[in-house]
Amino acid sequence: MSPMIKESNSQASAWWDKFANFSWRTDWTQVLIIFFLSSLGVVAINSAGSYRQSNYAESQMIFVGIGWVAYWGLSSLDYRILRVHARRIFIIGILLLLPVSLCALAKVDLGNFIRGVYGARRWMDFGPFSIQPSEFAKVTTLVFIAHLLALHHVGSFRATWFTTLKVMASAMVPFFLIFVQPDLGSALIYLPLSFALLYVAGLSLRFFWVAGVSALILSAVVAVDLVSYASVVSNYSKENPDDRNPAKAVRGKYQEQSWFFLLQDYQRERLLSFIAPSVIDPRGLGATWNVRQAVIAVGRGGLSGQGVGMGTQAKFGYLPEAAAHNDFLFSGMAEEIGFVGGSLVIGSFALLFWRIFRTAAKAADRFGSLLAVGVAAVLGAHVLINIGMNIDLMPVTGVPLPFLSYGGSFVLSCFLLLGLVQSIHRHSVDDGQLKGSSAATFNA
Repeated sequence: MSPMIKESNSQASAWWDKFANFSWRTDWTQVLIIFFLSSLGVVAINSAGSYRQSNYAESQMIFVGIGWVAYWGLSSLDYRILRVHARRIFIIGILLLLPVSLCALAKVDLGNFIRGVYGARRWMDFGPFSIQPSEFAKVTTLVFIAHLLALHHVGSFRATWFTTLKVMASAMVPFFLIFVQPDLGSALIYLPLSFALLYVAGLSLRFFWVAGVSALILSAVVAVDLVSYASVVSNYSKENPDDRNPAKAVRGKYQEQSWFFLLQDYQRERLLSFIAPSVIDPRGLGATWNVRQAVIAVGRGGLSGQGVGMGTQAKFGYLPEAAAHNDFLFSGMAEEIGFVGGSLVIGSFALLFWRIFRTAAKAADRFGSLLAVGVAAVLGAHVLINIGMNIDLMPVTGVPLPFLSYGGSFVLSCFLLLGLVQSIHRHSVDDGQLKGSSAATFNA
């Protein structure tokens, strides 16, 4: 055999070994779940957009394709490299948020680059595409907080208060920058993210009790404000009984004179539409319309559904045009695939989270464990809130459903988050066995 043939065979053997090693170390269960959910999302978006003959489904396919490239690219890297650059990664995330948040605070537009849409400034428009910086900030903040907690062990709050404050500050900076855009739903994700990581890192329960009491006090303050707002809407409704949407007439006027500046009037409407729907929208034609139609869609699905493409709530425009393919996609999908299909979707998410937690428990180091838990917290909050608001178990906060809801930045962020988990899985495998243990990981 000639030296050239031997060299060619050697190269082929080396490439095959690399491919076999890559395949062996990959969590294919996670890959299959992502493929199922993202494919189902394209089908559901196509059904939701058929009423408007939109091209949302085609755009979503492009987003998913880009997401897969990012997923495999990130999963091929050693996640521990991110720890070396964690501070820089966090700063990049904040710098992406700053232009949008400053424009939102000043209530000014930068031409078409940053402009108000439905009263919010959340996107950067680059012509052929636009990005939503808040989606990528979740990833960058997660990496930095996991780095902080892997670098410093925590225990009692008194002994590790400085580390705890650094973690909370790291979460509050993007929280504030996103909150002022305003985007309450995306901002709220930082609460389960930071608290989940602090809990897993070993912070004493006393801290969480104090945080819980503080949350109750804040909730009481918000309740007082909501009662006042509901009273204004109720009085207007009595004075103008023919007005079909009294909240719309009051919207914007109350917040100008309200002492509680943290909420916008439309956010008050969303909360009251869940707490007291008959007060904020007595005829069911205003703030409660979207949720009512979403619940109807879920109910119409029955056990086996109306059939793919046969749903009427989204197709005939009963579900909100701006959110039928996004925040309320699950309800339209449930109408078509029914209780069985909806249970399959929820079961797929449950299996996905089990795989994430399994990776976290068997990660090679503390940083990897914290990263995986943070990914579960972010995606879990999205799933819980989105499905909850689609079946009227939670107030509407504008949180999309991972891999299913329409949106380029959101889809890409989901792929990046699970790309991190895949990287942790692949680089924690040694000779077919996952290294580490939960005890070694979180207490070492």
